[in-house]
Amino acid sequence: MPFRRKNPDDPWARALFYASLGSIVPAGAVAGYFIGLFLDRHLHTGAVLSIVGIFAGTAAGIVEVIQLITRTEKNAGKRRDDGAN
Repeated sequence: MPFRRKNPDDPWARALFYASLGSIVPAGAVAGYFIGLFLDRHLHTGAVLSIVGIFAGTAAGIVEVIQLITRTEKNAGKRRDDGAN
């Protein structure tokens, strides 16, 4: 069950949510690097998989940010439509 904010219109909650989006892409890149490093050491592939992991983690982070923003904006639109009736 996902975390639900008590008041989604709280400006501080929204500010913190959008500020946290900036850490998703670097976190994905770092996670990808360490996964690639682990695989490099066990498969003896040099630094190839570390570099691939960085790119894959960055791409995954960007996709996650886009999905979160899209979902948030869609939910905000539904709340606006419900409040208009």
